[in-house]
Amino acid sequence: MSAPVAVGERPAEAAPSTVSGASAPALWRRYRVVLLVVVLVLLAAVAIGVARSRGAQARLDPRSVDPEGGRALATLLGDRGVRVDRVTDPTTLATGLSSTTAVLVPVPGLLDESTARSLGDASQGSVVIVDPPGDVLEAVTADLRSSSVVSIRVRSPGCDEAAAVAAGDVLIGGSTYESDSGTRCYGEDGEAAPMVVGTTRGGARLVVLGTGTMLTNDRLAEDGDAALGLNLLGGDGSANELRWLVPAPGTASDGESAASILPDWVVPAALQLLLAGLLVALWLGRRLGPPVVEPLPVVVRAAEAVEGRSRLYRRAQARDRAAEALRSGALARMVPRLGIDSSGSGEPSPAAVVAAVASRSGRSDAAIQAVLFGPAPTDDAGLVALADTLDSIVRDTLDPEVPHQ
Repeated sequence: MSAPVAVGERPAEAAPSTVSGASAPALWRRYRVVLLVVVLVLLAAVAIGVARSRGAQARLDPRSVDPEGGRALATLLGDRGVRVDRVTDPTTLATGLSSTTAVLVPVPGLLDESTARSLGDASQGSVVIVDPPGDVLEAVTADLRSSSVVSIRVRSPGCDEAAAVAAGDVLIGGSTYESDSGTRCYGEDGEAAPMVVGTTRGGARLVVLGTGTMLTNDRLAEDGDAALGLNLLGGDGSANELRWLVPAPGTASDGESAASILPDWVVPAALQLLLAGLLVALWLGRRLGPPVVEPLPVVVRAAEAVEGRSRLYRRAQARDRAAEALRSGALARMVPRLGIDSSGSGEPSPAAVVAAVASRSGRSDAAIQAVLFGPAPTDDAGLVALADTLDSIVRDTLDPEVPHQ
């Protein structure tokens, strides 16, 4: 019969095992949900970035080819000798205006009070503002006032303004304005109109439009929309430079927050991704439950565990620790059966244990004292003798009817 193998030892004939990582299919099954969530978040981030970049150009940007952009109008103006300058700093909009300079403000929300007043102080050139709020309109001119809102549809000029008469019917509407001395076009009641031609506080030509829809790429080729845009912005030969104000990258317009330019689906999609991430975190997170019994990789018999521990003691020459373990085991078996009163101290005194064991085993107190509480053996033979003696005392103490051998 082969010798038993202690814990921590390997048989000489056993081949070393090879530790390998998890296979690719196992890794995929383990992390596929996490990878899916990461991919969805990245796709959402890309979609939001594209939506924001497109949304920032959607409001009559001369570089934008989107349906709401103004690239077509800028190209037509360039073909007629008008240099289109794309301006992102509103403070430079009114600097050095001349009689051949036109200004287009399709996003009047970019103008603060001081910038609007500096534009209103212009004394020459032409200023075109699309759907300005009341405070901007008041800062630019003292002659025009906001009125009501009408539907956007194709309308006839109904005025003698040369630019409107040459253009004819155009798609216009939106906000309407009143003026005491300005020319009102495309109105119905003769009081308020979606296009009014007047002057700034400084005396420059001012055109206020209720909407800029007719100037977009999508609508420029219909009706007289292109003609109206060209006539108002210098394409008729009245200007050779157009300053076109657009939002700077990362800025909001019309007093709105930066998130307002995002599509309506972005916020619900982001919330759904967040909820999905939380559910995955709860699913994969550590949960405290009842203990689970798992099979041990190696079942070690009790005798083998004792032998292995004994070899460790022997290798370290720890006879004192081995003797202490033997005596503790013997006391743990005998003391509960002796009925010794510990007087509230928790453990009985050595003297009480010696007296009780001597009485039960028939040995002398000195012999019991030396075996249970004496010094540790100095060699292996003494340790073996101690183990045998302890075993004999335990048998005699727990079964005093058996005669002492």
